[in-house]
Amino acid sequence: MEPPKVFASYSHDSNEHKEWVREFCSKLRENKVDVTLDQWDLGPGDDRIVFMEEGVRDSDRVLAICTDAYVRKANTREKGAGYEGYIITAELVENLGTDKFIPIIRQSSDTRKTPTFLAPKVYIDFSDDDQFDTSFEQLLHEIHDAPLHLKPPLGENPLFNYFTEPELSGRNLLHIPKKNEFSPDAYRLVLELARSGDASGWSQLVERIRPNIFRALVSWRQEELDGQRAENTEQRHQVVDKAVDIVSPLISMALSGIKSGNERFSDQGSLLDDLLNIQSMEGWKRVGYMPWIEIPYALGYIYHNLHGSLCLHINRLDLAFSLAQAKFPSSINSQFTRSVWENYKLMGSYESLGGYRESWEYLANAFERWEWLSLIFKNDQEYRIALVAYHMALGIHELATVIASEKQKELDEYNTKVRFYFLTEKCEIKQRAPSLLVHNSELSELWTCIGIRGRQMKSSWEDWIKLHESSYWNYDSPENPPEFVNFFDSVY
Repeated sequence: MEPPKVFASYSHDSNEHKEWVREFCSKLRENKVDVTLDQWDLGPGDDRIVFMEEGVRDSDRVLAICTDAYVRKANTREKGAGYEGYIITAELVENLGTDKFIPIIRQSSDTRKTPTFLAPKVYIDFSDDDQFDTSFEQLLHEIHDAPLHLKPPLGENPLFNYFTEPELSGRNLLHIPKKNEFSPDAYRLVLELARSGDASGWSQLVERIRPNIFRALVSWRQEELDGQRAENTEQRHQVVDKAVDIVSPLISMALSGIKSGNERFSDQGSLLDDLLNIQSMEGWKRVGYMPWIEIPYALGYIYHNLHGSLCLHINRLDLAFSLAQAKFPSSINSQFTRSVWENYKLMGSYESLGGYRESWEYLANAFERWEWLSLIFKNDQEYRIALVAYHMALGIHELATVIASEKQKELDEYNTKVRFYFLTEKCEIKQRAPSLLVHNSELSELWTCIGIRGRQMKSSWEDWIKLHESSYWNYDSPENPPEFVNFFDSVY
């Protein structure tokens, strides 16, 4: 097996730091990692610019060794670290989901910082020399693509049998399990269908599983829920988890269509309409215990948030807002419609999940409960960053509508539709989420589409955050990082 090629990007802070980098790279080479380092590979007469470009382009992984000086130079595009920042940013824009770049934290201060363009990336901490061996082992496993902890396989779900036919559109589907939930094998299949543009195979698969799933949901409610009551919020969440488990094949399939990058499968907004229409299906009682009646709205809340989070993660803000601005009935049997972001039942399932803050906590902690989310996002942190970025985008758009309606002078009395419960997230999550928006070419559409200027947004943003901090609820929240409070400084 060819050894992985790695390029070391760092700044020449001091002779001591250069020596640490050289010894660090030497240890990597001792462990069959082919490291390119300027101290070895760049000599008199060589072209430094070509060396940096080829190093970043031709390597399997790039280690960005982050000191305070490196972060400053990379952000201000100063000297070598700054030029490498240009190269890395260009590649990230081209392939936003790449895991090629690994931040290596080597700061002496308590604050763990990376350049802005690497903010969403999970780093490995080498700031404590006493923990060097542990961090180095983690890095080696990552570079050699050998996970420290293997994920156990999914067990069987004995309740449903969605797949019964061996072929779709001439394609052999024998790899789809006959008696389990939407497994990694099934997910990879639908991703393949979308990427290859097999619309016929995709449609056949949807038509096969969709009716069974919705019938199973209605039967489950009739047999297990009717006549029951939830004693607390935890029990409500357990019930909604079961509903999510039943519809997860359709959600996974819709998200795989978006993730495929094939425009023919990028519009997956119709699933939200399907989920809300469950309430009109035969057998779904519309009288009785309200938390069970409104489970379709809880599923709608969950789906549009997962949809929006994935769209932000893959740099498709336009797709996220295509669904967020779509109009749906504001309640059961209502003829009045509202956009998703204005619909209070879709911005937090008050009945089924126990309240707006409870809805956020339920969603934010979903990665550890729904194993199939690991098919969409790499880890919990990546998921939370994307989720916060989506709600941040919704809040930015709402601020623009408030400015357009000339109500910003009455902010103290304004009842926001998008509630910033994500302010309770860890500072690191809020620090990294804005970067998913800053580099998005569609960002300005959040306010220019209704005739608002960027300087108006910038001047109102801090007051908008303070409104959310002081209204609705009392909470213990980490301090908001500068990247969040000064978001529009990065835009303008």
